[in-house]
Amino acid sequence: CSLVGSEMCIRDRVWVVFWLVVPFTGALVGNVYADLNPWRGLSSVLMAGGEERADLLSRWGVLPAGAAFFAFTWLELVWPDSSSPRTLAVAALVYTLYVLAMAAWAGPVTGLQVGEAFTTYNRLVSAISPLGRSGDGRVVWRGWLRALSVVPRWRGLTVFVILMIGTVSYDGLSGTSWWRDLLGQASGEIWAETLGMVVISGLIGAAYWGASWAAVALTGESGLRAGAVAASFAHTLVPIALAYAVAHYFTLVLFEGQLLLATISDPFGQGWDLFGTAGRDIQYWLSVEAVWYVQLVVILAGHVAGVVLAHDRALVEFSEKTAVRSQYAMLVLMVLLTSLGLTILAAG
Repeated sequence: CSLVGSEMCIRDRVWVVFWLVVPFTGALVGNVYADLNPWRGLSSVLMAGGEERADLLSRWGVLPAGAAFFAFTWLELVWPDSSSPRTLAVAALVYTLYVLAMAAWAGPVTGLQVGEAFTTYNRLVSAISPLGRSGDGRVVWRGWLRALSVVPRWRGLTVFVILMIGTVSYDGLSGTSWWRDLLGQASGEIWAETLGMVVISGLIGAAYWGASWAAVALTGESGLRAGAVAASFAHTLVPIALAYAVAHYFTLVLFEGQLLLATISDPFGQGWDLFGTAGRDIQYWLSVEAVWYVQLVVILAGHVAGVVLAHDRALVEFSEKTAVRSQYAMLVLMVLLTSLGLTILAAG
């Protein structure tokens, strides 16, 4: 901590580990967050014996979790003092009280499903992993992307996934000169940046809804609505959301994540060197060109996975004659999102 300052140490632990390393690891080996979730244990102890109201999950879905997710990303990306220990301490306390309130309202298990942002986020991302848990807790091989196709169609799932893409897109755009020129004197103002994050997420959501509407129109099948199609295909956007996050934050995890080795030896900034790593500096061992190619491959792989999932779902939702036709609009959307991701990376 003495090398990089206390604020960087706090940011390192909360942002790099909690927000990036844990879900990225979950996408490879399964939902590790389910075992690490501090609010799960706290809710189960304080709300032991509380009634589980499964009807609230049916009624509200993950809409409260989506609101909490947006609030967290807003704090990280918009609030100017987001990395200070005081801000993070207050945010952690407020969020803990919020989760406990949700657990008291809906039950210790249902409350997390309805309102805890990171429970939903990590469950979606970890559904990409080829590894899962059987009913008796054993780790089993299920294959890549298999669990995404059986994610429940909770109310608000479409909004949540759109926010996963929209907030990362805003983070990338807000760091470009184009964005600063667009906002002019309002650049950096909380109200302008908040509006920007809402508008970008809204535009991506509108494009997705438009593709869903076009998919129905192209098939000519009666009885289908764009909203129902959007909800049915929402899981296909999860690999894209993960690809955006991995590509955008790749260097942050790869390089600044190395500061964790220093933090482990001196976790409280007291000048300790418990494991002999307190003086470790960042090793920039990967070239800019290599980073770009990794980001390019990740973006493309995420969109290919999305196309595969969308095709499989189309075979279920539409007739055999119209399934392929329904995917024209979705394919255009995937191309547009790929172009957006690559443009943001290049501009940044």
